Amino acid sequence: MTQLPDASHSLVESEEDAINLLDLLTTVVENLKLLVLGSLGAGVLALGISFLITPTFTAKTTMIPPSLANSITNSALRSELGGLSLGGMGGLGGLVGAVKSPGEQYIAYMESNILRDQLIVKYKLQERYDEKYLENTRKVLKKKVKLISDKKTGLITIEVDDHDPKFAANLANDYVDSLSRMIGRMTLAEAKARRELLEQQITEATQKSYQSPTVREGVIQSLIREFESARLDEKRDHPFVVQVDPAQVPELKSSPKKALIAIITTLATFFLLLIFVFVRQALKNAKEDPETRDKLAGLNKLFRQQWKSAK
Repeated sequence: MTQLPDASHSLVESEEDAINLLDLLTTVVENLKLLVLGSLGAGVLALGISFLITPTFTAKTTMIPPSLANSITNSALRSELGGLSLGGMGGLGGLVGAVKSPGEQYIAYMESNILRDQLIVKYKLQERYDEKYLENTRKVLKKKVKLISDKKTGLITIEVDDHDPKFAANLANDYVDSLSRMIGRMTLAEAKARRELLEQQITEATQKSYQSPTVREGVIQSLIREFESARLDEKRDHPFVVQVDPAQVPELKSSPKKALIAIITTLATFFLLLIFVFVRQALKNAKEDPETRDKLAGLNKLFRQQWKSAK
């Protein structure tokens, strides 16, 4: 059997591609009115619906994480969290154990149930969010509050979304205040525990016998210096958190973005309608072919049988 040259095959394939492309373009032109008007109509409808959505405002504040190098190191703070109850704060020990940077550590504090529950009670968030259970209220609060740690600058950003711009600003600022109070309680509790331990060690050192009076005096004096340092830390007013930019009441809404909603809806509707007209045209062409029409009829019959047997 004689085969066509390769050039002839390429020419035939090119002609078929051109015909298929023309068929697609013809289908688009025939349904151009549906594609354009349908897409624009959906975009206008989405734009109208967006005006019915309650606007959301975002309040933003930035802060510098507290430096505990003057009195208590981060490792000591973690030890305190894991080993002491601190009035119910012992559960934070596992929370901060997996964090890698100071910024992530303080974000973990702000994401703790202890801090969130204080804010939930203060602002009556269960009623505000219309949630029956505390756990669900925590989840809603987590969605509305974004905590971001900038590893380059070390700053922590707190963003709060709410329908009330004033409430959003108050809650953002209160996150900073609550974090400062939490760290303050932990710091003072650690200083108190260290002071009490040193008091006990000083008492034991004075009662213990040493081979040399000089060694005894040196040990006691060293413990006394540590004791005085702990006592000062316990009474010191630490600047736990520095708030760089307090949250201001936002004037402009952050969502919904009406123009973006309209554009996305218009484009999505256009592509869906495009798929619809292509499928419809393909089914129309298939029905005109006797062989394909018989196959579709058999498929339809088989589908009905399966549907009846499933019932």
